[in-house]
Amino acid sequence: MATIGEWRTRLRHELRSVAGEFAATDSDSILGEVLNASPTQLTLRTTEHVVGEPERRLADLITKRLSGIPLAYVLGHVEFYGLDLICDERVLIPRPETEEVVNVALKALPPIHAGRQPLVIDVGTGSGNIALAIAHNRPDARIIATDLSADALAVANANRGRHNLTERVRLVRASSLTAFPSTLNADLIVSNPPYVPDDDPEVQRSVHDYEPHVALYGGSDGTEILRDLISSARSVLRPGAALVCEIGYNQSTQIREIVSQFPGWSDPVFHRSIAGFDRVLELRPR
Repeated sequence: MATIGEWRTRLRHELRSVAGEFAATDSDSILGEVLNASPTQLTLRTTEHVVGEPERRLADLITKRLSGIPLAYVLGHVEFYGLDLICDERVLIPRPETEEVVNVALKALPPIHAGRQPLVIDVGTGSGNIALAIAHNRPDARIIATDLSADALAVANANRGRHNLTERVRLVRASSLTAFPSTLNADLIVSNPPYVPDDDPEVQRSVHDYEPHVALYGGSDGTEILRDLISSARSVLRPGAALVCEIGYNQSTQIREIVSQFPGWSDPVFHRSIAGFDRVLELRPR
């Protein structure tokens, strides 16, 4: 029968094999999930013993994490842009760097008092993280969120219900923008498409082994889906609208070349991540 403090010490050591430098964070996340406590509360409760059902659940979560299952899947949820989202093996895990996509998207939308309800299309919505973050922060916006995967749409549906956004976020099973008429006149198309090259040796094993490949890999050079978006997005955007996409950290030169092959776009704008890489593409029709 161990105390919270003893569990913390043990987990920070054991989890190094799968979490590395983030072992302490993983430890507190797992303990916090089981005990419904923040890291500060864990510290204040350090002498409290973990017994009964919490101890059994803790052991189960630890076993899963030590097997290599990503933390978000172990916990069954993840925070993204201030929203707590259901997350499991059916969808890509929302990552902090994708929050910059939401930042750029929100700035690209017309002002909130522009006199009309802006329309946003989120292509490849996965868990619904981008669509729901935009809807949560722009209560005047209508969102159409698409995905080819019925499993992913089921997760997105659960998340939109979780945050009371069912009325403003519509889910559509579709693989591309060709499912929409050119008269749609969207104000924004946003996407975190698969952009990892098929044989990329830098992909972490836990990512390759557990996250859905259809949401990760984008062809031999990773730009297959991005190219499709760039070629088709302009036809469903209204004048002055924008296409905003996440891209790989080393793809901006390739993307610039692809954009040049499709007349009608202004020069691409790239937004940098905190790490200093071009990670978000913003395109506007001429």
